[in-house]
Formats: sequence, C-alpha cells, structure tokens
Amino acid sequence: MHQDRRKTERNDRNRAALKLSLKNLKKAVAAGKTQELPEMLRKAYSVIDTAFKKGLLKRNTASRRKSTVSKWVSSALLPAKSV
Repeated sequence: MHQDRRKTERNDRNRAALKLSLKNLKKAVAAGKTQELPEMLRKAYSVIDTAFKKGLLKRNTASRRKSTVSKWVSSALLPAKSV
C-alpha cells in the first residue's frame, strides 16, 4: 500500500509539472513574450521527455505533444505568411 501511495504522489507531481509547463508556455505564446519562448520550449521538451521516461506518456503521445508545442512557438516567432 505504501509503495502505491508514493508512486501515485510521484505521478501526480510529474503530471502537474507537465500541465503547468504547457500552460505557462501557451500563455507566453498568447502574450507574445518572444524573448522567453526558446527557454520555455526547452523546459517543456524536458518535462515531456521526463513524463515519457516515467511512464506517464506513451512514446507517440510525447512526440505529438512536442510537435504541438513546437508549432505554438514557431507560430509566435515567425511572422504570419500573407497569401
């Protein structure tokens, strides 16, 4: 029982860190804080990789999240193309 509780608490902490990291990055993109985005992107990648390593995310889910985050940042850093 004690191991189960410890593992659940660890998973909850890692899951909360993942959600918080992605939420903060999304807020920074929306606010247009371009100076902070590269560092926040590195941190988000690290948190996603950790979540995969700890078994919170499957490989393709982690890859998909990283791709989505990358799109957020690139859309904020690159000017919109006019068609």
